[in-house]
Amino acid sequence: MDRITFLDNAYLGKNQWWRYLLNLIITWIGPVLLLLIMLIPVLIFSYPFDTKINAETWIRDNPLVFLVFLGIYYALAFALFYACSRLIQGKKLLDMITPDSHFNWRRMLKGAGLWSLILGFSLMVDVLLSPTTVNLTFNWPFFILLLLSLIIFPIQASFEEIFFRGYLLQGIGLLTRKPLIAIFATSVLFAIGHLGNGQTFASGLSSVFNMFILGMVLGIITLGENGLETAIGTHIANNIIVTSLGNGLSFLGDYPSLLTSGTSLGVPYFILPFILLTLVFWGKKDKLSLIFKTHWRLSDPYPLATEIQCVNCKTINPEIANYCRECGEPLLIEYASTPRKVLAFLIDLTLLTIVSLVLMGVIFLMVYLNPYSFSPGLASGVWLILSTLIFFVYPVLMEKNGKTVGKMITGLRVVDEYTLKPISYRQSILRNVMLIADLFPFILPGLLGLIVSVKSDEKQRMGDMAAETIVIWG
Repeated sequence: MDRITFLDNAYLGKNQWWRYLLNLIITWIGPVLLLLIMLIPVLIFSYPFDTKINAETWIRDNPLVFLVFLGIYYALAFALFYACSRLIQGKKLLDMITPDSHFNWRRMLKGAGLWSLILGFSLMVDVLLSPTTVNLTFNWPFFILLLLSLIIFPIQASFEEIFFRGYLLQGIGLLTRKPLIAIFATSVLFAIGHLGNGQTFASGLSSVFNMFILGMVLGIITLGENGLETAIGTHIANNIIVTSLGNGLSFLGDYPSLLTSGTSLGVPYFILPFILLTLVFWGKKDKLSLIFKTHWRLSDPYPLATEIQCVNCKTINPEIANYCRECGEPLLIEYASTPRKVLAFLIDLTLLTIVSLVLMGVIFLMVYLNPYSFSPGLASGVWLILSTLIFFVYPVLMEKNGKTVGKMITGLRVVDEYTLKPISYRQSILRNVMLIADLFPFILPGLLGLIVSVKSDEKQRMGDMAAETIVIWG
């Protein structure tokens, strides 16, 4: 198979941007309005209201009631999403799950089973490491929580998977034609929605990081297996286990989970999705190769390029030419290796760091000479803003002509992926903004960009994929 047919399902139905926007608004805001309408009778019978009641306190005092409302919200959201997809976009729910004619229940059970084993092992490690801090809560409220979890989370998790790694992943893949960019974008959106999953801002950020890792892995599994079923099973098992067994919703109140009082995962959460990824694709790594390729439409499998520029003398040649008609150089290109690109990046980073330090010295010398005109706080702010601008503007301006200082030293050049011409400012800005994605701490800062560059046929990082650029010798 040389295509991800799961992404080809995006072409089914109507894909105008306003239809996606309308579906998004109705799906996520509609349930809130419906819930408010449903609560009107309750509010009428509760009048006059107790003005001393605090919403946050009420949620913490009634966590199971809030969980019921959460389940109603997601059930309404799922129903509205289904209706909008069918009526507004003409899309079938099954097409967002699989290119096959039926749902693969075996895959879903596989995902749920593997993730349950992984989470169970991690919880067991925690209990063994600190048995005195863990309490076993085995009472009727726990059984109520377990029952609610078994009803609510299959609906909630299935909806989120179909929306993020089905509907949105296919839609963004249709727009970008780069599977990996679609995975990254949907994982970011999925993770941001979990910012409130923490008792503090720091724990909220930790939840965002963990959910980004989980989203990336589930997106890779979805495209690698050409179906969403394993991701759905994993997500359902995750939410049931972390809530009913590990008190994963502690930020919303004191839930009667089975294991309480300091229970956490014995292995850091962000490690666990990689264990799942390894188990799912053990001996089947070849299924992942298409994720790093451009996904062209079946009716138009290749981009239209009518000319190509010689890297040596800049002469424009017909696309079919094998040698430059001016200098005779071969028009075949050699992609820059990942280690050499890393070296060029480090040279540029060192240069920019030196410039930033010199700028710092100049600014604080001005503060020292004119203490009444410049405060240290203002000077620090000015230095931070100017340094940020320099770090961004430098590669954008230099790469417009193909080479930064680091690329000059290492003999590399950035060019358009299809014509080999100098890149535009739009491409330069996009590939440098996407550097944030390539340097994201996917276990280690920069590891994600390195993995993508090594596995890509054209040695592209995600910024290059998004901007349709390549780095070559020349």
